[in-house]
Amino acid sequence: MFYAQKQANDSDLPSKVQMFDANKVMDPADAFARIEEISKQRKFPESIEAIVKLNVDPTKGDQMIRGTCVLPEGTGKEVKVCVFADSEFHEQLKEVGADFIGSDQIITDIANGVVPFDKIICTQEHIQSLKKFARVLGPKGLMPNAKSGTLVRQDEIVEQVRQAKQGLIEFRVSPEAFIMTKIGLRTFQTGQLASNFDALMLALVAKKPEAVKGRYFLKGLVKTSMGPPLKVDLSKYV
Repeated sequence: MFYAQKQANDSDLPSKVQMFDANKVMDPADAFARIEEISKQRKFPESIEAIVKLNVDPTKGDQMIRGTCVLPEGTGKEVKVCVFADSEFHEQLKEVGADFIGSDQIITDIANGVVPFDKIICTQEHIQSLKKFARVLGPKGLMPNAKSGTLVRQDEIVEQVRQAKQGLIEFRVSPEAFIMTKIGLRTFQTGQLASNFDALMLALVAKKPEAVKGRYFLKGLVKTSMGPPLKVDLSKYV
């Protein structure tokens, strides 16, 4: 199938028809360059999404792919991080960018439904103070857990917060065996998006289950939040 983006009254559309073959499989860098040509400029910071179909069975515990990845070029979004850790780490945590340090007042705010942060990172010694708020934090995706890298040992806490501020993302395979995650903004340069995509793919390679034989990556797509998907060649990651 071929798609065409035609000139319109909108000043943000390309001045000429941009054609592309939706079935063509491209190198990731070429796909990111093409995205700018075929997608309409929005009035909001549109995200770039990566979609990867895996040859796994998520119903089996050893094939439930989940993990974290630091995007070297960041996410393009400021992430507000709240940290629960011993007082001896508080100064270091502030130095690496922690926005909130867990306290009695923060606990009270959470109890009242006031959650002005995007992520909670907690040491194992402090998780008990948050468990009673699992019903509040869980639906928001804020309850710390080891698999998402938000429940860590004391000797890991400073580095984990540093990574979260630099562009740490979480990924998890869907019941249909897809990984779907944002890897940047449309305003990023092609090289930045390619670098972030490469980091994600290498993180997925590291998670390949021993039980999976043959092809691990079945399909790869990249797209803007509201734009058409482009197929990408994942053969170099096999």
